[in-house]
Parts: sequence; C-alpha cells; structure tokens
Amino acid sequence: MIATGRQDARAAIVTTLLVTLAVALLPTGSYLAYLLVWLAVATVAALSGIAPAQLARRALVALPFVVAALPLLFTRSDEIIWAGELGAISLSVSGAGLRILLTTALKAWISVQVALILVKLYPIESIVGSLRALKLPDTIATSAGLTIRYLDLLRNEATRMLRARSSRSASPIGETRERAGGSIPWRARVTGNLAGALFLRAYARAARVEEAATARGARGSLSFGGLQQTDPRIVQKAALALATFALISAAGALLPRF
Repeated sequence: MIATGRQDARAAIVTTLLVTLAVALLPTGSYLAYLLVWLAVATVAALSGIAPAQLARRALVALPFVVAALPLLFTRSDEIIWAGELGAISLSVSGAGLRILLTTALKAWISVQVALILVKLYPIESIVGSLRALKLPDTIATSAGLTIRYLDLLRNEATRMLRARSSRSASPIGETRERAGGSIPWRARVTGNLAGALFLRAYARAARVEEAATARGARGSLSFGGLQQTDPRIVQKAALALATFALISAAGALLPRF
C-alpha cells in the first residue's frame, strides 16, 4: 500500500539500508543467496502492489555502472576459461573475474530494486522527514530528496525524447512488413545520441529549477515540516530489519558458492 502525506518511513529506510548493506557484503559467487534475496524482494513488491517484473526491468538502469568491473574479466590471471588473440592483442577471460563481474551486477540490480520499493511506497515528503527524524544531517536529507526529484525529471525528459524519436522514425507496416528505423548500428548510434542529449537537457532543466527556487528565496533545504504521525511499532520493525540483515548474512555464509 502506497503511503500518502508525511507518513513515518523510518522503519522502511532502516530496512532498505540494512538489506542493501547485507547484499553488498555477500561473498562473491553466492548466487543461491542472491536468488533467495531477490525472491524475497519480489514477494515484498508484489504484496505492496508493485509488479515484480516491472520493478526488475526498471532496476536494469544500474547495470551500465557495472562496466567499471569489466576489465576484471581480462586482467585476472587465475582460472583462465578462454584465451585467444584479437588482432595483435592477446586476451584471456578469467573465471574469477567473471564471478566478480556477475556478483557486482547482481548486487547493483537487487539494491536498486530495494531502493525503488522505498521510493514507490513513500512520497518524497515522508522520506525527507523520516531522514531528519533519524537525526541525519539536513544536507543528507535534502540531497536524498533532490536526487529523487531529479530522477523524476530524467524520466520525464526521457519519455518526451523517446516519444519524439518514435514520431520521427515511425514507419507503417505494409505488405512488405518493413521495420521502423534502421540497422542495429544505426539504432545504437541514435541511442547514444539520445543519452547524451538527455544528460544535457536534464542538466539545463535542473539549472532552471535551481534558478527559480533561488528567486523564490530557497536556502538549499527542503522544507516539508515534521512527520504527521509516528509509527508506534518502529522498534519491532527495526528489530525485524536487523533479523533480515542477519538472515541474509547467514545465507551468504552457509549456502554453497559457485
């Protein structure tokens, strides 16, 4: 159930942080543990009215950041599973590097899903107010709130650009069943151009939002007021979050690794 107003999200925030930390601390190659955690996350999403498949697709946005771990495939010298030459360059793929890469991708993917559930269930007012109620510095609370708003801005800009691209490259399917658009390299080039244009447009729009907020007297803090009501079961929910952290850690330690 999605909360409205300034509801108490402290327990949800603590749970999100602990689950994310537990996932980050799972050993390399603990694929069974990752599977169990993802099934639990998908179950929570379904019970909360969020489609697990849609949540999983949206979390794929984190995978491009895994590219930073890609060199481990070729720089590790242990457990070589493939070796060959690409022109004058000798390449070798390491099994250990592949496990690290897959583990990094799974950690990022699951962690983003956990964060998306929090953002879906609670409005920005609840999250910022709860962060302040947890006695976090106002800078952190404000940064979290602005980040959520900036992600909404990115999504809106991306939707407009994709709609414009579809209208320009639309090709009705006739008797020859021709496909809209061009070849795969052409589509890749267009996608790259869209990503760059999206960054520039979102940056420019964020600058305009900042200028408008400054003109209205903003001082760098989101003023939503305090929480309208507090959760009377905050202690029990925090204990459940700690138990979840312990269970995930135990799964990583006890389940077999590959």
